[in-house]
Amino acid sequence: MKVLTARAVVFLLVLVCICGWGQLGQSQAKRFLVVIDPGHGGWDPGAIGYYGTQEKDINLNIARFLRLLGLYDEEISIVLTRSEDVYVPHRERTGLANRLKADLFVSIHANAHPKSPAANGIEVLVHEDTDLPTYPQSRALALLLQKRLTRALGVTDRGIKHQRLFIRWAQMPAVLVETGFLTNPAEELKLRSFLYQWTVAQILFDTIKEYLRHAKAR
Repeated sequence: MKVLTARAVVFLLVLVCICGWGQLGQSQAKRFLVVIDPGHGGWDPGAIGYYGTQEKDINLNIARFLRLLGLYDEEISIVLTRSEDVYVPHRERTGLANRLKADLFVSIHANAHPKSPAANGIEVLVHEDTDLPTYPQSRALALLLQKRLTRALGVTDRGIKHQRLFIRWAQMPAVLVETGFLTNPAEELKLRSFLYQWTVAQILFDTIKEYLRHAKAR
């Protein structure tokens, strides 16, 4: 995977500012459709870091980078559940993916551990109900994302987790990605970096494409 330099990321940000996030989200029908959900938003900031970083902003930035990658990709279209700093109810987030008959639903978050500022690393979550029809596919996607993210970023591998999550309402494979701990000051500084956010987005995008291609080939 080619990771862009800081200069290239700055160029892309200028392009985004000129064109606008909304226009960049428009794309023709492609082979795959993936709904990306930037967690929290609006009145709900999510986790707040030691330096005041709000999770909702990190989530949205990574999601916007994913949409930008999708704009110039020949196979994958990316649709966001929110493209601005607004709160969207969980049912509406998965509802959008269901209406669009998306191939995947991926929710982007940042983690927090108020009692342990040393907690660090990445984990990918799936819904705890193993009887869901999409559970095997969701677990396979989670394992692949966990492996690719932790190896490429050189961060602690916290493994995949099973919890009761709103992503259970998605009618397609769905995962929730915790990209790092805002309650860890060192990790918070990384998450605040546009270059780091872009790198996370690239890894997510490439891994999603790898998963979809493999699933389609079966």
